[in-house]
Amino acid sequence: MMKKRTFMAVALATALMGAGLTTAHADQTFKLTIASSHPTTLPWVGLMSTLFVPEVNKRVTALNKGYEIEWREAYGGQLYKMNATLTSVGSGIVDIGWVFANLESSKMPLAQFATVTPFATGDVRTILEVANEMNENVPALKAEWDRNNLVFLGASGVDTYHLFTKTPISTYADLAGMKLSAPGALATWLRGSDAVAVDGSLTSYYTDIQTGVSEGTISISTGILPNKIYEVAPYVTTVDIGALYNGGVAMNKDSFNALPPEVQKIIKDVGLEYSKTLGNTLMQDYEAALKSIETQGANQSVPVKVAPLAPGEREKWANTMPNIAADWVETNASRGPAAQIVQTYMEELRKRGAEPLRDWDKDL
Repeated sequence: MMKKRTFMAVALATALMGAGLTTAHADQTFKLTIASSHPTTLPWVGLMSTLFVPEVNKRVTALNKGYEIEWREAYGGQLYKMNATLTSVGSGIVDIGWVFANLESSKMPLAQFATVTPFATGDVRTILEVANEMNENVPALKAEWDRNNLVFLGASGVDTYHLFTKTPISTYADLAGMKLSAPGALATWLRGSDAVAVDGSLTSYYTDIQTGVSEGTISISTGILPNKIYEVAPYVTTVDIGALYNGGVAMNKDSFNALPPEVQKIIKDVGLEYSKTLGNTLMQDYEAALKSIETQGANQSVPVKVAPLAPGEREKWANTMPNIAADWVETNASRGPAAQIVQTYMEELRKRGAEPLRDWDKDL
């Protein structure tokens, strides 16, 4: 009787498959948490919600294998703050998150290559394209993500940096003695200026400037605008220190490995699409943000004033700075091919039409 039932079951399954009434894979739901320390008003976070999540869903559905992702989204520091972006993803507090590599120099020393080569280019699209290629093709960079239990998905970055201060700045010499907020890794840009770097990020600048902890910041217009930092730092001095690769969206390695290979591929493909879209978005939003800062701050008690650094002062800043790239290479000599990373980065930028104000790689 058992053999007869088994035969009938096989025959029924065969008939159903022939009629297209069965699926080759059972339905499966993957529960993933995606998060950030920063709010969705910032482009590199907003696109995690408006592009990454829906695009992954669309492509997973198109596989037609019964897979579904159940997302939990937690942005704006709901689960962790800016000083825990790497550890929160690496330890599995979240599955996918934005990792602020600029604040992780001790755990990701080689990832700082863009911060030690300022005045390279203001085109963030170029920088992100190069950063994505390097994180995939340079073993030492790939290993840093791996060591921290992360899978790199796509580079993030920001538009070019300017000065936003409580008092006017017109020359490089005006920086002497000023307290300026900047993420830790960007403090190197102030070396040689006699300015004092104050550690912080976009989420802390307003309060720091308002309370006198600092007198301004080296920052980006697309970040200053939504955080309304121009209210306490109304003097905008356009310097074009350069756009910057600052980290990226990454996934916990254990969570990634638990997914089917075809879903893993989708996650990585969409990560690169996120990065490309971010670059285009930042280039479109940059000028508009700068203009909006001026417009929205026109009627405040101290109206916003936007003015360029005096002629020749940008070059003075770049050339007065110690060779921070060479210093960085020396510091990281035992950790991997630091010199090669700087050289590759600068060469790849030039191949794409960038004209660095200073050739950091030629004096290592």
